[in-house]
Amino acid sequence: MRRLYGYVACLAVTLGAFLVNAPAASATGVVSNGIAWTDDLNPVPHPPGIIEFCTMGVVGTDSLGNKIGISAAHCVDGTPDGAPVYRYAPTGPREHIGSIAYRSPGGGTGVDWVVLYLNADAVLTSNGPSARVDGIGAPNPAGPHCKDGAGTGVHCGSITAQNTTRFYSNAQSGGGDSGGPVLQNNTEIVGMVRGFDPALFAFEYIKFAAVLDGINAQPNPVGKGFVVTNN
Repeated sequence: MRRLYGYVACLAVTLGAFLVNAPAASATGVVSNGIAWTDDLNPVPHPPGIIEFCTMGVVGTDSLGNKIGISAAHCVDGTPDGAPVYRYAPTGPREHIGSIAYRSPGGGTGVDWVVLYLNADAVLTSNGPSARVDGIGAPNPAGPHCKDGAGTGVHCGSITAQNTTRFYSNAQSGGGDSGGPVLQNNTEIVGMVRGFDPALFAFEYIKFAAVLDGINAQPNPVGKGFVVTNN
């Protein structure tokens, strides 16, 4: 089992070990922000309190026309780039939706983002299970916002502090929410769920502007020029 890093462990969001089983041959179907995803083809036993899924932050296309999903890198700590990812379901085998393209330097201990290369037949939509994401908001957000997560749903709050790659808030998050979108102006993504910082006694979020800066700085062209799906 991969290591859970520091206060991210409080979210208890660990995706299981990479399984080499071939993905299902069925069509991918709809992929959106807010869905639960995992790198486990089949359910894997975990200690109590450990949740085996994360939340898709946003979907869109890159400058090459690839279909892309973005979420939190600590969701795949211990799983190699190129490994398949699946739509989460309580039982398996689960539906293959794409693969891990690459992640932020340092993985879950870095800025903490992962680029998912979605299947070519994936149908992307702005409308997630609980929220709509159709644009990108302020690079340094302030004030009220709402987060959405597959674990605990929608919670709103206000930003209490921030730095170059993070902001902190009283908007609650919990297990399974990691990677989920944080929104302002109703539908604009400004961040993604990361965890809880006990030193600040605040919930921690990854600035989406820092995510895009990191993606565009990578040599891999996949993900560069990311445009949020708006349909």
